[in-house]
Amino acid sequence: MSRLEALRHVVLPQALRIAVAPTVGFSVQVVKGTAVTSIIGFTELTKTGGMLANATFEPFMVYGFVALGYFLLCYPLSLAAYRLERRLNVTA
Repeated sequence: MSRLEALRHVVLPQALRIAVAPTVGFSVQVVKGTAVTSIIGFTELTKTGGMLANATFEPFMVYGFVALGYFLLCYPLSLAAYRLERRLNVTA
């Protein structure tokens, strides 16, 4: 087996299995910590939510929608990561 074949068939699959979980976890944190669709940041969203809650006197509904927005961003990414980990048979 040549060096390139060993890298392709032995090293790379093992490295991929090990790297999937931390990489996906980091990407979820990036989505949570950075701007939503590069326009609205978490701070701006919660500040706007606070202003709307003060104006409408319905804080549970307003912050519920804020939380739902972040959930809709992060859940599909987490679900895709879970499926990828299961497909690659990543064990903890």
